[in-house]
Amino acid sequence: MNNLSNNTIPHTSSKAQVSKLQRVQDVFAIEVKNAMYRGAKFSGVLELVNGTDSICKHKGTYRANAKLAWFGQELKKRNPFIDLANAEVTLLPCYTGDVIASLG
Repeated sequence: MNNLSNNTIPHTSSKAQVSKLQRVQDVFAIEVKNAMYRGAKFSGVLELVNGTDSICKHKGTYRANAKLAWFGQELKKRNPFIDLANAEVTLLPCYTGDVIASLG
């Protein structure tokens, strides 16, 4: 991360980790263990964009559409899809507490 300028973020990074938490109330969330996003493996609670409709099968593996920033940057066109292929997942339909807001 030392070689990053303030204006660029990596497309992938196996070294990215949870960098920001956010407090939420009564949201549909999932708790993941060993989920992947852009090469980074992580565990924690994520807020989903649209409840159970945010979990889908794509090219044979499950993924979740979550509210999550990458190195502090929100995606402009859509929310990130978290790879759940090798993850343990627990649904949290009415979650109040801290969620992962950013990886970086």
